Amino acid sequence: MAESASSRVHFWLLVGLSFLLGAVSHTTATGDDLLDSKIVALYMNVSGEVKFHCGGAIISPHHVLTAAHCVTGWHSDRFTVVAGAHDLSLPETTQVSIGVAEVTVSELFYWEPDSAIPVNDIALLRLASPLSFGEGVDAVHMPDQDQDPAVAEHCVVSGWGALEEGGPVTSVLHAVDVPVIDQLYCENSYPYLIAPTMMCAGYPTGHHDACAGDSGGPMVCGELLQGIVSWGSGCAEPLKFGVYTRVAFFRDWVEKHNYIPV
Repeated sequence: MAESASSRVHFWLLVGLSFLLGAVSHTTATGDDLLDSKIVALYMNVSGEVKFHCGGAIISPHHVLTAAHCVTGWHSDRFTVVAGAHDLSLPETTQVSIGVAEVTVSELFYWEPDSAIPVNDIALLRLASPLSFGEGVDAVHMPDQDQDPAVAEHCVVSGWGALEEGGPVTSVLHAVDVPVIDQLYCENSYPYLIAPTMMCAGYPTGHHDACAGDSGGPMVCGELLQGIVSWGSGCAEPLKFGVYTRVAFFRDWVEKHNYIPV
């Protein structure tokens, strides 16, 4: 999560290389504000080195939703999810690590040829063993098909991403409150780049946003998982909102792939 800074022009994502995402403010939220129990940290093993890679949202004991760009092209055995965590450097009694048995990327996912941004950016992870819900671990509710949030509705985005553009990911979970942006305003912010399966959230003045490392993490509006952190231009850049995958568009797709409603 990050605050605004000048001269930010790069698109961000986090695919284990150089994607920028989720910029939350420097203020650290705690407890329910962060929805700690409903987010997971996704780790990836590359050449024997296991590192934090992306975020994800728990939607059932067996499944996590994340961004397709976080996992596409890699076998499931590369990934481990960590649930029940707040500070990744200080394991808590609620923290649990589970392998990923299967990665299902949306059949509609692709990279936009000219800009290389991810489109239809959603993937479902089936865990190797089910999570036990209780203190520190729970599921976030899904919206119905096409049950999108209202314009200007305030949502919470959380993740372990950088606090400023170019900065390192953090070990402590952060969160930011951002309003949903009108779709036409969103499209005008990124001409010819916004697909119907995308939505924007943030402030015209910048200040609060997702940033590098927040990819795949949840945007929760009320009690519903309405967005997945996908991409953006810089971190908290004025008039360059964070772009999220519209979860409500993919509800039927999720149910088709072995999702059991909470």
